[in-house]
Amino acid sequence: MIDIQKETLKINNQLLFIILFLSIMPIISIRQFSMPVLYLFIPLGIMILLCIIFGWITVPKFQKTLILFSLLILIEIFLSTLYGTVTVFGEFIFPTDSLQYIAKFLTIILFTVIFYNGKVEADIFIKYFLIILNIGMLIGLFQWIPWPGREFLVRLYPFNDFSGQLEQLNRTMVGIRVHGLAQHATANGGLATFFFVYGFSVFSYYKKHQFLSTSLMLLSIINIFASQARAGILALVFSVFLFYVVSVYINRKSFKPTIYLILVSSVIYSIFLYLYNNGNPIVVKMVYRWGVLFETSGGGRVDQIAYFVSLLKNPFHYLFGLSKQVVNQSVLSYGVEVEPVNILVTYGALGFILQYALVLILLIYFLKNMRKSTKNRASLMLLTASFVGLASYQVFSVGYYFFREIRVGLFPWILMGVTIGVYERYKLKDGNL
Repeated sequence: MIDIQKETLKINNQLLFIILFLSIMPIISIRQFSMPVLYLFIPLGIMILLCIIFGWITVPKFQKTLILFSLLILIEIFLSTLYGTVTVFGEFIFPTDSLQYIAKFLTIILFTVIFYNGKVEADIFIKYFLIILNIGMLIGLFQWIPWPGREFLVRLYPFNDFSGQLEQLNRTMVGIRVHGLAQHATANGGLATFFFVYGFSVFSYYKKHQFLSTSLMLLSIINIFASQARAGILALVFSVFLFYVVSVYINRKSFKPTIYLILVSSVIYSIFLYLYNNGNPIVVKMVYRWGVLFETSGGGRVDQIAYFVSLLKNPFHYLFGLSKQVVNQSVLSYGVEVEPVNILVTYGALGFILQYALVLILLIYFLKNMRKSTKNRASLMLLTASFVGLASYQVFSVGYYFFREIRVGLFPWILMGVTIGVYERYKLKDGNL
């Protein structure tokens, strides 16, 4: 029996690695619809969801709350699309954007089930996820530095027809905005910040896999600056401050964390100032980009907001939004690159409340259970990474997308699903929680 269990765990571990590896594969196209490879597992996720609904699979109580909110959000998306497309086009057009939300919600549900039922050990995930995220950041690095395979990686992870990315390769490194695994420079900056958060959490709270976590942090920082992503830098700075807040919250002591934060901030600032004063081209270019943003009072994003707000003509638009299908047919078909506004415009006040209520519920869940997990390093680390990662992504979303990001949007939901499953299983075993 023991050998069978070990063999089963071994197979599960191998399957986990394959699934995680597929998450960094280039998007695939089916009938002109581009999607991540992991979307192919949506039918499996739906089957598992049905098993949960009929009570055939045991899940923690908190997951039932997530399922409820997920269903409410999907219903709201259909209502927004019904109102928007019928009033504008005279017919209902299926909301293809709902597929992104379905994939994200099924991902968090699926990984919660796997780890809550002990199909894979937490340490295996932590290690494998580190390996996969390191590979993901190496893709961005090797798109940036000059070497014979750079063009191949750009073509492998294109943005649209990749012509703009190929044209950049004739520039010096400082003139290239790396699109990386995310296939979009700004999105790559946000993803790199999330990866940094995970690496730092493992390094600080798990105390294992130090080489992998350190390399992930370094590669993530390189990707943020190589992408020249201002939203990524903003999220990175916020995440460092939030780690300080979490440390004070968990340890109930502020002196050491405060001194550490001041020292680290001083060192980083001194290094940055030294590089800027000595004309480091990467640092100078980044400062220039921030200067342009302030000089233009927000740049094109302000114009995006003004344009879409002008399209909201009646109370139903404010309640249900325009719908993604209507936005796609507008002058700015990509929407507003300030996601809270984009959600409000696309799905209305109802969609805004539901989606950010889900974020708030998850943040509260991760935060309140940190102190209960101080005796379990894996649970504490995962809760911390999920909390800081999710909160930082909301800061990043003032400059780009979190919910709507299609190419790399599943990484946070994988981590959060594992976190919930691991913690709930730990709580189940410890009657004192």
